[in-house]
Amino acid sequence: PASRVRSRGSRVEMPPPPRTVMVVPEPGFCFKAQRARWIEAGGKVFVNVCGHPIVEPVCGANLVRVTEEHLDTRGLVNSRVPVCVGPARPMLDSEGHDATAVDVLFHPSVLKRALLGGKSVTKEHYRDYLMDIAEKNIAEEHAIVCAPGRRVVLGVAKYKGPNGENKDKTHAFPVFPPETESGEDAFAENVNQKALALEARKKEPPTSLPENGEKQKDAPRPTKATKPIKKGFLFPSGGADASLYPNGSAEGIPKPGEQFDPLGHIPENIRKTCHVIDSGALRGADFERVTKQYAETGRLDTSAPGVYVKGSEPGSKPEKVGMGHPIEKKMENTSAASCSGKRDTEKPKLVPEHVTNTNDESVEIVVRLPLLVGGMSSVELETGETSCSLTSPEYELTVILPKHVDPNGTTAKFSAKRKTLTVVLPVAR
Repeated sequence: PASRVRSRGSRVEMPPPPRTVMVVPEPGFCFKAQRARWIEAGGKVFVNVCGHPIVEPVCGANLVRVTEEHLDTRGLVNSRVPVCVGPARPMLDSEGHDATAVDVLFHPSVLKRALLGGKSVTKEHYRDYLMDIAEKNIAEEHAIVCAPGRRVVLGVAKYKGPNGENKDKTHAFPVFPPETESGEDAFAENVNQKALALEARKKEPPTSLPENGEKQKDAPRPTKATKPIKKGFLFPSGGADASLYPNGSAEGIPKPGEQFDPLGHIPENIRKTCHVIDSGALRGADFERVTKQYAETGRLDTSAPGVYVKGSEPGSKPEKVGMGHPIEKKMENTSAASCSGKRDTEKPKLVPEHVTNTNDESVEIVVRLPLLVGGMSSVELETGETSCSLTSPEYELTVILPKHVDPNGTTAKFSAKRKTLTVVLPVAR
């Protein structure tokens, strides 16, 4: 890509290569990393994580674009995240020392969640993923290898300019557009047209009323001659359309006397093909024990309350009732009244933030423990072939692993400065 060549008292602009498109990144956040060989170019590397629509959106393993709901609720786990790495530019840091700045572009939908977070996924999850991808691709494109565990997200700077200042005006550079069926020229023209249309839309004056002062009416929308759905359409009334649901919408409605039985609300075809665990009857450590045992061995502890094997019928465990039953509420009130004051003062354990990274060789779990007091000595770590559990006075976490691993080769490293625990489990061969 083109770069600016500085000389004494002048600046020479290199023309962009042919068949390229000039892109102006949207600033997101900036993080500082340290070269593995710190003597090279001052050692510091400022990575500007930016966004631009020229980068393709996130897709799944089947190369199909994932939905916005998927990004909000499941994050970037097991996804393919396209990336575009810009040129490496020499710069000076705030102290006047030599450093390097690199722009890394992602799709705007990913950058937005790295700044604001998703519905059920924190922004730190997206940031960690994007920083890992950025460091890996910078090493491949520019042979700049960053030391692990030395990166820091800058709190104020969204973008580092050529002189180290915290700029909102980003550095434009040319990129080769991805190939399309209509050719690269058509894609480049489409990108340029979108950019020009966006600029023109910003300069448009606000809409005004016509000269007569009356507001124009919208054109009537075409309507389809559709038959309205009547109330109670699921229950046949003997009309011409009564064959939609001949027996009515009775699926999942419990039989009399089974409204508080957990199996009474589950359709019969699901009860015959799936095991069922009632989280109202089996809770806490017992729930973790039963699910962990089944994940590791494939055996289900049917002696535990609320555990039903496939094919079970409602009423198979009459001694246990589900949540909401009057007996259950009475039992909860009685147990709460008989508990000592010590139990009321106990704080529930937190589920720490964690990120799971997977490759062909190993599965890495990075857990953030900012409230850990006793250090690594107060943490109990248990690993199996398909799960990993962590327990401390402050935290409790169980992670189901995406691959079978060899627990005997597990390694764990705790950073007291960053309050993070990194667990690496080798993939089973």
